[in-house]
Amino acid sequence: MVRNRINQMLSFFTVIVSALLLASPAHAIPAFSRAHKVECTTCHTIAPELNEYGDAFLKNSYVYVGKAKGGEKKAPAAAAPAAAKKPASSNVSASKVMGEGDADQLSKLKAGALVADGAEQTAAPAAPAAATAIENPEDAKPEGLVLAGIPEILPISFTGSINYAFGDKKNINDGNEFDYSARSLKMHAAGNFREKIGFFATYVAYSEQPPSGTYNTSTMPSNNKTDINEMFVQARNFLDTPINLKIGRAQPKLGLWKTNNKLSATNNYLPYTYTVGQESMFKAEQPQDIIELNTILSKRLFIAGGLVNRKGQNAKDGYGHISYKIGGADYMGNESDIDLSKDENILDFLAFTIGCYGYTGENGSSVSGTPRNTYRRFGVDTELQYKSFRLRTLGGWGVDDNVSPSLSTTGPKVTSKVVSSEAEFTILVNLIVAGRLEYLREISDSSSTLFTNFSTKRFIATLAYVPLENFKLSTEYKYELLSSKVVNRVGTVGATFSF
Repeated sequence: MVRNRINQMLSFFTVIVSALLLASPAHAIPAFSRAHKVECTTCHTIAPELNEYGDAFLKNSYVYVGKAKGGEKKAPAAAAPAAAKKPASSNVSASKVMGEGDADQLSKLKAGALVADGAEQTAAPAAPAAATAIENPEDAKPEGLVLAGIPEILPISFTGSINYAFGDKKNINDGNEFDYSARSLKMHAAGNFREKIGFFATYVAYSEQPPSGTYNTSTMPSNNKTDINEMFVQARNFLDTPINLKIGRAQPKLGLWKTNNKLSATNNYLPYTYTVGQESMFKAEQPQDIIELNTILSKRLFIAGGLVNRKGQNAKDGYGHISYKIGGADYMGNESDIDLSKDENILDFLAFTIGCYGYTGENGSSVSGTPRNTYRRFGVDTELQYKSFRLRTLGGWGVDDNVSPSLSTTGPKVTSKVVSSEAEFTILVNLIVAGRLEYLREISDSSSTLFTNFSTKRFIATLAYVPLENFKLSTEYKYELLSSKVVNRVGTVGATFSF
């Protein structure tokens, strides 16, 4: 029996290693890569994990900030040529070209419209502008799309994942030692309208989740159906203020990372995913209907706060987040200046981010007079980056004042404490190894039989390799020790592709 298991594992890893060795580099083609004509590594270390510029891109409503498409700093937009006027005898006026947006683009369009109508230019500067509009392929974009703010390239991408899992027979959900399946297929649509309103949507065409949390850290119900995971818009600099307004279905901005902003393929960060008691389904990470205000101050301070409308509840939940970054690229995508005339300094490559968050809400029956559970979550996150090394640390604390709201009497109060630390190192440009330690403790304030004190200790090792920028191979091993002396040992190998 042992020999058969060893042979199975050796054969399996032989296939994976062969795939790694035979693959050749290429460029990825998801929506943002197509729209901005850049590689996926512009915003990602290994997708879907974001790098510094990807984080700035996200915080700025999917607007390409900091540097232009060619990698250079954006030059200020040129004003429309004042001398490019049409003689009064022509039946075409520049007022026909309306709209806002990039002033440089619009000036070229206006000049091009005048030339197309046979108007005699009264000033020389207009002619080069028209010529530029013809010579530059990007400026060949139809005038109507530019003025209406509609993306010319349909900003849609698809992401699929296939996982293979193996582990202790007694702990695999269906009793198999070796399990494989197509886990999910999702459609993403994202972009911005004239750099004023950003939008994002994820439609889950199929998502297979196991009935318990053996494969995934978070306990999730079966979801083998189509569903909208996220769909929101964000008005950038709302009413000409530095504040952004986000509305729709999204993950409330709490920690430094979203659920999918991680190297690990299946295991989410424990401080965002744990639940308390058998009746509460609340997790800090879960998408909800939200109204959020967020802003970037002094380029390095990010603040967000909002209200959450949870289904079946009369009251609204509230949350807040604040984070500050020292060193590295700021939240506007600008990199720190490095003095090349001096010797290399550790501070030239060091970036440190610290953030904290809070969430308060309640769940239970919406019938008045029925006991409910009021829950609170607080946390502190830090991230240290130095060249190819990244260290993340998350700490959280929570209180649930009634873990059994369905009963007529108030249940016990439970305090939860959770920590997680992950070290990540980039061995090659497209090969990253990471290790994570996590600990969760849930303690009741009484000896009630409604709740048993609970603890979890977990170690997760991850190796991710990207032979192509839009194709990722990853392998993970999770060792989990529960307070009931149950041990889960589960290995997962997965392939993720985007197009």
